[in-house]
Amino acid sequence: MKLLLVVGSAKDVFIYNMAKWLKASMDVDIDVFEFYSSTQQNDYRYYNSVSSARNVWFTKIKGFRVLTTPFYYAKELDSFLIGKHYDIIHCHWIVPPVVLSRSLKQHCNKLYATFWGGELLLKIGYSNKLYRKTLNKFLNGIDYLVNSEVTFNKFCSLYPQLTNKFKYAHFGSAALDYLYDLMNSSSKIDIKRQWDIPVEKYSVLIGYSGKRIHQHIEVIRALKESEVLKDKIHLLSVMTRGSNPAYAKDVEEELQASGYSYTMIKGRYLSDEEVASIRYATDFVLQLSTFDGFSRSIVEALCAGSIVIYGNWLNDYPQFLESDGFQAIAANSFNDAVKILESVISNYSSYIPMSMKNSESGQTNTWKESIKDWVNAYQI
Repeated sequence: MKLLLVVGSAKDVFIYNMAKWLKASMDVDIDVFEFYSSTQQNDYRYYNSVSSARNVWFTKIKGFRVLTTPFYYAKELDSFLIGKHYDIIHCHWIVPPVVLSRSLKQHCNKLYATFWGGELLLKIGYSNKLYRKTLNKFLNGIDYLVNSEVTFNKFCSLYPQLTNKFKYAHFGSAALDYLYDLMNSSSKIDIKRQWDIPVEKYSVLIGYSGKRIHQHIEVIRALKESEVLKDKIHLLSVMTRGSNPAYAKDVEEELQASGYSYTMIKGRYLSDEEVASIRYATDFVLQLSTFDGFSRSIVEALCAGSIVIYGNWLNDYPQFLESDGFQAIAANSFNDAVKILESVISNYSSYIPMSMKNSESGQTNTWKESIKDWVNAYQI
């Protein structure tokens, strides 16, 4: 099978691991076209080829690039496809250049799409209405949407043309294999010590990557208002994937002024083993992002037994949690999340059964298990 993945970045950890497990599970050649080249993370060993949209002068001019870049990147994709044909083209993350492409369908037997979360907020130029209109046309032309059942039901209600176009699959987590081994062989206290986390404190992860959508600074400022927590919690900030040095510096300055002890990891990529280790060392996660498609990072946290407090504006979370057999706690605001954290810590023992149940429920999310659904999805 010849497969083309159209992605944000070829070095995205989920795309990389999906390619790795596909190669081990079926006879497939995998080409990748990426819109945003990255120097972070892994390598290209599981791809047959990687091509990137080129940056030109107008993609670097603030304001002007908003108007021009989606159309330019769509043209780059169409130019790449000239003279090529694939059994399947699979578009991950339905960004404006994808829906603006004019030739995807012409270069494959089947066209697949997968939503990553947050797409409905995207814009072409400055217009969300234009993006939505173009997305509707794009979805008319796809053969299958590959997502979780929760995501499919959401988008099928908005775009009825997706009815009968569903294939089920979800991303696994390479870190989970290491995580469960670690939980069976080591104590949480030992792992905390490896990361220099005070063992007498509860560790609290604020956001699961370095992206601004996690609103690290706003979370830290809300925590500063709590005098109850200052001596009880240690903050974790993992500014690796999706971060930039300037933003990481702003977050660290806010941490320094917060009155809390903290650990910040920045300037490097964490291996799967290290991700598993930091998940196991985490007691709480404050998931107060602007949006999220129920990331595998949150699944990892739940599997590790962390108690997740999430913003109730993440509308799909209750369905995702129920679908996977997980439990978490919804908060109405940043301040409400802090109050909930105070309350849970004051009665922590009563939440241990929830933590243990989450860990037991998560074992189907390893790549060893989840890749089976991707292989089935590609059977045409």
